[in-house]
Amino acid sequence: MSDPRRTALLLALIVAGTTLATPVQNLVSRRIEARADYHSLQLTKDPKTFIEMQHQLSVTNISGLDPSRWRYWMFANHPTPPERIAMGRAWADKYGTPVPPLVQR
Repeated sequence: MSDPRRTALLLALIVAGTTLATPVQNLVSRRIEARADYHSLQLTKDPKTFIEMQHQLSVTNISGLDPSRWRYWMFANHPTPPERIAMGRAWADKYGTPVPPLVQR
């Protein structure tokens, strides 16, 4: 590593590798988070509270509800609030649990 060109090459390879690995890591993280959300619905059997919580978190945190595909693919390591709310509604439909159409606080 005494040659500065080798150091620059090593740093460039690290940056390129990190940039290429990030979308894959985020995809794995989103899947794990979605599985955790589903597991929480299975444990609590309370999609209404789950949906209300996701709604409140997205309002409180001023979440990006509809990121561009590129931004989602590259940077999102959690499902978006609309995806999580849709999961809660799908779970409620599957198990016949009533959920109001609009969550209001």
